[in-house]
Amino acid sequence: MPAMPTSLETTLQQAIALHRGGDGVAAEPLYRAVLADQPTHGEANHSLGMLLAQRGLDKESVAHFQAALKSQPGVGQYWLSYASALLATGHPREAQLVISRGQQRGLAGPAVDALLQKAQAALAPSAVDILFERGTAHAMQGRMPEAIAAYREVIAAAPDHAEAHFRLGSILSETGSIAEGFAHYMQRAALVHSGPTAPPDKPHPLHRIKHDREQAEYLAGTIVRDAAAQGFRLEDGTRLPGPAVNPANATPQLVRQWQDNHPKMVVIDDFLTPAALEKLRRYCAGSTIWHRNYDAGYIGATPEDGLACPLMAQIAEEIRATFPQMIGTHAFRYLGAFKYDSTLSTGTNTHADNSAVNVNLYIAPDEANLDGESGGMDIWDVAAPPGEEMRRYNSDEALARDFLEQSGAHLTRIPHRANRGVIFKSDLFHKTSDCRFREGYLSKRINVSLLFGHRGAPNSAG
Repeated sequence: MPAMPTSLETTLQQAIALHRGGDGVAAEPLYRAVLADQPTHGEANHSLGMLLAQRGLDKESVAHFQAALKSQPGVGQYWLSYASALLATGHPREAQLVISRGQQRGLAGPAVDALLQKAQAALAPSAVDILFERGTAHAMQGRMPEAIAAYREVIAAAPDHAEAHFRLGSILSETGSIAEGFAHYMQRAALVHSGPTAPPDKPHPLHRIKHDREQAEYLAGTIVRDAAAQGFRLEDGTRLPGPAVNPANATPQLVRQWQDNHPKMVVIDDFLTPAALEKLRRYCAGSTIWHRNYDAGYIGATPEDGLACPLMAQIAEEIRATFPQMIGTHAFRYLGAFKYDSTLSTGTNTHADNSAVNVNLYIAPDEANLDGESGGMDIWDVAAPPGEEMRRYNSDEALARDFLEQSGAHLTRIPHRANRGVIFKSDLFHKTSDCRFREGYLSKRINVSLLFGHRGAPNSAG
């Protein structure tokens, strides 16, 4: 390493003295001043890395330890510091490789042995990891009872295992135990979203930032404490003592309409009971569950982020019970809720879903919709080709539109109405209609989409 100018050497020694004396705040800018002039200096990089690690900033320390080692590979402590930082940041395999290379250069001693054992222990799967992988293998092979049993064992041993709650929630809800599955989805949501919020991997889009600000203002006006300080918050989403899905809609006329219609779809107004509609609106407004960002100006909520409240489980169960001729033997698969910005959204693209039957619910009030002839959904009378072709069309709007034009497809536009439900075959091409809604937090267009069955699965009632 080339000699450093005397002034910088003096600066470095001052930084080291301050650091050793416990004044890291004063030492840090001196270290950085040295590195600004000598970015590869081994001792300066290592000392700054140590200072950062002592503050718990392990990720920031890694690059400095790596630079120190690259500059002076003959210093044994630099190997140890770099490997320790890799371990602290969750990279045991890389730490093991660094130690191994150091040993090849003569690195040895109790500290080396202890660090190597720590890296090997981090790489060794725990009993819980083995159980979890066993559950995943069972699920991939279609052995759902065995998968359920394995995930239950994981949760019994590690109640805070968020991914096991997610997997168990998915399997249970898809195999008929909707309420129990939803409870595990909600456990996952609480584990992941409670406590301090980690910064996003990339900045949130403008429509998400706007939504979160408006929701915080709404919550601050409806509850005593400041909403911003609450983190993960859920509005009351308990089951209703009476029906959630309006039983008056289950008529012979509706069944005949479903059987005779092409495309296969029915529109049902007053879909939920008034109590269920009001409760669902409050839940969507007051729950901080909107974690999914979409580039087209809307955001989403999923079961594993908090949408799987008992009320939603009740709605999913009652849809199957109330409309057996349409849903038939198809089991519940998944659901999502989508909230659209009044001015920034372009809606979903033209697509089809890889399920058997879709149920779409619209819950925004009618007075929020500025165009009574639109704002709902567009459905074409042509199904998407299966498999890879459907994925291609779903990811390319122009390609999907060309396919519809060449197929001579006819469009049905279903206007938005508060508490309107649309049941249709999932493989039909569909999209969000053009929509204009009032500005304001409670005027945002919201639809809830529930999926039942798998595409192509037999259905004795369908």
